[in-house]
Amino acid sequence: MYNDSLFNAFARSFEARSETDMSMAEYLESCRGDPMRYANAAERLLAAIGEPQMIDTAKDARLGRIFLNRTMRAYPAFVGFYGMEETIERIVGFFRHAAQGLEERKQILYLLGPVGGGKSSLAERLKLLMEVHPIYVLKAGDELSPVFESPLSLFGPESLGQKIEEAQSETDMSAAEYRESCGGAPCRTK
Repeated sequence: MYNDSLFNAFARSFEARSETDMSMAEYLESCRGDPMRYANAAERLLAAIGEPQMIDTAKDARLGRIFLNRTMRAYPAFVGFYGMEETIERIVGFFRHAAQGLEERKQILYLLGPVGGGKSSLAERLKLLMEVHPIYVLKAGDELSPVFESPLSLFGPESLGQKIEEAQSETDMSAAEYRESCGGAPCRTK
């Protein structure tokens, strides 16, 4: 009757997205091999968007007329968003700068435009992309942290940064990456 592989695929998908509990030591150990464990929201979104495909519109007469023979970037995550290449590039640029810890990390992305311009479709796609990589949050008993902050924010870079750098010296996570994951400022401890 029903395709068994469909149910198996659903079960795998559900299990991959389900909540799991781990100790702080397990979390820190998992950070050694996976930089997405300590990535901020902008970094997770950029990883989900992926790298662009460069398209030279000068090689195609039709595209050359539309895009004035420019080289444009097409992101596979935004397939089907025709005519929005410049808008998508500006959005990706916003998240790229936010991931680098620049001024955009303190700002809110605000989509503004006429009715039917694709704002809701872009927001829905960004939401789906945000769900690609999991977020790790603090939990005490049955209560989750209300701000969904990174567990690394418990360790202030000034007080414990050197010890973390020594402990993680054989990993990909440098002190600069740690400070960046805390927003470049001292992380709050509670």
